[in-house]
Parts: sequence; structure tokens; C-alpha cells
Amino acid sequence: MPYSAPVPFSADLETIEPKKEADTILDLDDSFDDILETTYENSGHAIRAVHAKSHGIAKGTFTVLEDLAPELAQGIFARPGSHDAYIRMSTNAGDILHDNIHLPRGFALKICDVKGTRLPDADGDTQDFIFLNAPAFPAPDAQAFAKNLKLTSKTTDKAEWLKKVAADTFKLANDARQKVGLDPSPALASLGGVPHSEPLALEYFSATPFRYGQYVAKFLLRPAADWMKALEGKAVEIGDDRDALRHHVREQFMQNDAEWEFCVQLLRDIEKQPVEDSSVEWPQDVSPFEPVATLTVPKQDSWDEQLVREVNENLHFSPWTGVMDHLPMGNTNRARQETYRHSVRFRAEKNGCPIHEPS
Repeated sequence: MPYSAPVPFSADLETIEPKKEADTILDLDDSFDDILETTYENSGHAIRAVHAKSHGIAKGTFTVLEDLAPELAQGIFARPGSHDAYIRMSTNAGDILHDNIHLPRGFALKICDVKGTRLPDADGDTQDFIFLNAPAFPAPDAQAFAKNLKLTSKTTDKAEWLKKVAADTFKLANDARQKVGLDPSPALASLGGVPHSEPLALEYFSATPFRYGQYVAKFLLRPAADWMKALEGKAVEIGDDRDALRHHVREQFMQNDAEWEFCVQLLRDIEKQPVEDSSVEWPQDVSPFEPVATLTVPKQDSWDEQLVREVNENLHFSPWTGVMDHLPMGNTNRARQETYRHSVRFRAEKNGCPIHEPS
């Protein structure tokens, strides 16, 4: 079917409320501090304020496809070619929890040797993309997210068994919604209402919009290798293994070459595809996801001690690490700029190790 032409990028697509957003960032920083300081006091080591627990870390190759249509050949995707890349698979909590607690998943991608005018204070020559296993963000804006995070921060490193009970309850509630024909609730999913799905069969979404050269888009990583597609709908048996996801992902990466399609969904209808409300899933009948690159990860040890230390301790992932052609857009993304840096500064100071981009 024919689709509408993509909407040109314009600063007017955003609605910025400086005072309100500044106050929200202070609230987010306060909640991040609660999480960061609690986990540091309990372990003597600073970890990430969100997505602290990683399940798989690996190196691969990101290849921009040739002969893309002009509307897709934008930003770093304007030139075909291959780049080294790092990936980090995680869950979203700020503390290191048992894998039997149902939690949303994350996927961070860092692409190396990227050309272009850098975003403000973005060091190096890399481009980061941050993904969730949900097509929309669990809150409509940073203000709503700050309220949710404040509640979550008060439970950091407390009563892990209660978190499991709560997460199981949220999952049952989402299962009940699906049985009566309702879509899963993003809010329930963000609190733990998700199954122990196979991490390598999931689709991962940017959930928030970004500039895409002359246009605006959301991003998607979807499994491309046949063995990954065959895992769709399957669950990981957790049992008593606290790090079952890590061990499962490691086994899969040791046996198989992994591959994902990197896709973009262009903004074509500003009414049905809002920029400021990140809780709205952009309908694919209005604008489909279209492949523009591949991410390949050759079989390897996804828990190699040296690489895990390098990525977990020395690197950070942020939507604000990259080029101006992929400027993060919308209220939620604007709040991420300072709050992510706040977390990075804390880790660097407490661990005595500067966080930097790969050389």
C-alpha cells in the first residue's frame, strides 16, 4: 500500500517547557541518587542506575545496506559500509536481582567510527542506540516516568522476595488482559508484568523518536538469523539459578552466529505518531519498519571477563552519544541527556575509573 511522504525534521515538532522539564530532571537525579547510593553502600562498587544487570556482552559488525531509498539513506545510514559495534543485553532494574523476577529487557548498541557533527558534549566518534523490548515507553513523558522512578527507587536492594511476588502478580494481570482480548499494559510490563521470554528472539524498540537526517524516525532491532526466529514464543527456564539468563545467553552465543535487522519507522503522520508522548505506539499501517542495516555478532563468549569489564566499567550507553543527524527528540529523550550523565559521573567518581568512548 502507498504511504504518506515522511514529515521533514523541524524543531517545531517538539514542545519544550524549560521550567517544567528542569524540575523533572532534578526529580530524576534525586531518584537516581537514591538508587546509586544504595547499591554503592551495599556493595562498595558503583553500578548503573538503570539496567544495572547485564546478561550478554559481545562485539560484532554493523553494516549499512547499499542502495537504500533516498528517504532511508539519511544520517549515518547515508553511506553504506561496515562498523565495529558493541552490544549489551540487560534488564531494567537499578539493582542486581535474581533472574526469577519478571522484568523488562534492554539492548544497548554502540557503533564505532561514525562520521558527522556531534551532539552536545558527545565525546568520541560513536553512535549509541538504546532499545527496550516494547514498542512504546511505559510513561507518556519524563514527568510521569519521574513519579514511577521515585517509587521504584525506594525499593532498591530491599526485600527481593517481595519484588518477585509483585512481578509475578503484574505478569498474571497482563496475562489476564490478553486472555480477554486486551493488549498487554505497558505500565504493568514496566513493573515486571512480562514473561521470561527468550532474549535472542525478542524484538527491541527505541520506543522514543529521533531525528533521522532530513526526517524523524523510531528504530527497531529484530532477529534475522533462522535459529533466533525459531526461538520466538519460547521461555527461559530460570529455576534457582540467579544468573540463568546470562548462562542461557552465553550458551546460545557460544554455539551460533547472531544477526539482527536494524529498521527505521519514519514519521509520516504527526497526529497518529506523536513526538512528545512516548507511550504511544506508532502504528505500522501508517508507517512500516524498513530495514536499513544489519547487526551481526559471530559466535563468541558473551561473558568474556575482559570484555565484560571493559563494557560494564569503562563504557556507557546513552541516546545522547552520537551525531546531530540522530538528535533524540521528545520530552522523555530530553530528560535522558542530563540524568544519564549524572549516573556516569557518579560511577566514574566512586570507582575511580573515567568513563570513556572506545578508541
